[in-house]
Amino acid sequence: MKLKIALSLSLMPITIIIGQADKTNVDAPILDEIAIEGASIPELDLSRSSILTRDQVEDRQINNLVDLSGLSPNLHINNNSIQSYGDIITMRGIANTQLFGPAGVQLYVDGIPQADISSYSSTLYDVESIEVLRGPQGHKYGKSVTGGSINIKTKAPSDKQVNRITASYGTFDTQKYNLNSSGPLDGEGFSYSVALQRALSDGYINNTSGNADTSKTWHGSLRFLLDRGKGKKIGFGANFETHELGVQPLVKRDGGDFYDRSTDFDESTEIDRNQQFLTLESELDGYTFFSITNRNDWSMNPNRVDLDTSTVNTMLNPAQTSIILQDQIEWSQEFRIESEQGSEVDWVLGAFYSDSEIDGDATRSFGVTETTVYYLESKNIGIFASVAKDLTENDNLSLGLRYDNFEKKIDRIKNGFNFLPAPTPYTDSISQKNNFDSFSPSLDWERKITEGLTGNIRATYSEKPGGFSAYTTDASQISFSEEETLSYEIGLLFTPTESWGLNLTAFLNDIKNYQFELPVTGSTNYYVANADEVTAKGIEVEGYVKPSENFTFSVAYGLCNSEYDKFDGSGLVGKQVSFIPEHTLALSLNYQFDNGLYGQVGTKTIGDTHYWNYDGSNATDKIDSYTLLDANIGYDWKDWQFSVFGLNLTDEEYYTSLVNNLPGTPGIAGSPRVVGLSISREF
Repeated sequence: MKLKIALSLSLMPITIIIGQADKTNVDAPILDEIAIEGASIPELDLSRSSILTRDQVEDRQINNLVDLSGLSPNLHINNNSIQSYGDIITMRGIANTQLFGPAGVQLYVDGIPQADISSYSSTLYDVESIEVLRGPQGHKYGKSVTGGSINIKTKAPSDKQVNRITASYGTFDTQKYNLNSSGPLDGEGFSYSVALQRALSDGYINNTSGNADTSKTWHGSLRFLLDRGKGKKIGFGANFETHELGVQPLVKRDGGDFYDRSTDFDESTEIDRNQQFLTLESELDGYTFFSITNRNDWSMNPNRVDLDTSTVNTMLNPAQTSIILQDQIEWSQEFRIESEQGSEVDWVLGAFYSDSEIDGDATRSFGVTETTVYYLESKNIGIFASVAKDLTENDNLSLGLRYDNFEKKIDRIKNGFNFLPAPTPYTDSISQKNNFDSFSPSLDWERKITEGLTGNIRATYSEKPGGFSAYTTDASQISFSEEETLSYEIGLLFTPTESWGLNLTAFLNDIKNYQFELPVTGSTNYYVANADEVTAKGIEVEGYVKPSENFTFSVAYGLCNSEYDKFDGSGLVGKQVSFIPEHTLALSLNYQFDNGLYGQVGTKTIGDTHYWNYDGSNATDKIDSYTLLDANIGYDWKDWQFSVFGLNLTDEEYYTSLVNNLPGTPGIAGSPRVVGLSISREF
């Protein structure tokens, strides 16, 4: 039995909190960690990051991880529409790769690290808040990442009995039913929370010769908390999800009907995921001890896709089919001790261990059949520490240091064909392993300039480990190197009055050996490449204005200029980095009236995003900038809540990603207009 790690998240961001009108008409509480109890306007606090509250999540219909794309500056998700499988999450020009590279943006749920990005739980439910931390993380907790982190906080066990039921119905026969309950079990510090969701949809793709993009999902979680006082707490629980998906919304960009799709067979994807965790917290003499033990188990069996998006098949243009089976399991363990709140010197010391395994079996048919059976293993040991002290009444200095060791391994067998001078079968097997070590220092200086104006400067060096690619037979492409990032950041936070607040941040990421997935033109090889040098620089603006008690206007803007500076042998030098949008913009107007009526109108814009091949000759393979409009009108009556919502109200036709390793570079079609009704009751 393999023992591994985790930890309860201690967050240290530097951006402001975007507000919204308070539906409860009560004073907004000050955030304690990220516990907000569903309040709508958290107060600004430089020690926190961008936070979306439960009300904001519900008003903007944030049902999936991809819905967060663009709502926080320079956060973008290239969505493959197979839950999280194949997704690329980018922040400040830093990203993961689709299949084999490590995360650039790490997901946490209730402070517990999630496993590989492809196995992230993409469906959100029972959410209390969502916090986005931009920039390198890892000097204070868990997994080390270079781009940032997302922490989703769900409804915690409570000593007060609260039950809630919700039902919604919308376009495309979209249905969702939620049951949530939390409360005490024995009246002596033992409590629970449980959540269950059933979601159904007929989908929006018009498949002229096959099934639609239907979905049937179950989600559930059960958590317990034992708190007998004296600073000792034990939490444990589990969650699960199952997904039965139809056709992938992969469409041709040929000028025909935007949502048309043709397949030779009924596509399907089945995904199962479960997680178990144990958390310990104990207040000792002068410090607090934390422990998190976590296990993630994810399985996709199978993912069946028609790659040529056509039913026209000939000897020269045969049907192309992909079938992938993959299992992933990760154990993690974290131990952390930290100083008491209010100490003269704030410090954190911790250790992290994880062990992940991926078993895959991929079959690709295109007149002939290729099979790839692979096993990938990664072990990580990390030690981290940070210390912060007030130098003067106005100055605070923080120092951080982290060491990581990664042990990576690949075993792979590929059966395929060489096509010149004639199709000839071959078998290729590899077995390799490598170790990666990294030291990551961090320096953060915060200064109170005047009343209501605070400045911040941070510099960090961090690394992503290298690894191996399973879908290539070229020995020079199998392994890839670690990615090294030197990050600089300067920010100003204005909080002159309670009526408005503004945060301005400028950043520069100087990246060596930039990792990104690269298809080989005219070949079935697909691998992670290293671009020699990439620079990502930009600005971020977050703010809100509250002209009256009834209205709040908020803005979140990110500009990211990312370029390949050096890439020997490639035509990408000087071009915008693949998968990274030029900018993001989110606007929101929220209102709340004393008669129980409330609502929200919002937009989000994603800038131009390129999907380059190796020589950089495919300038038209990009997603042009697009804007989505959403709105919500609701009414609170006693214990009931009624709301009418609309998404993509202008019926914008847009793609959430392009697939440039397929003929014609088809796109993943985003959802057209959705209008629905939601009813909930809390008791």
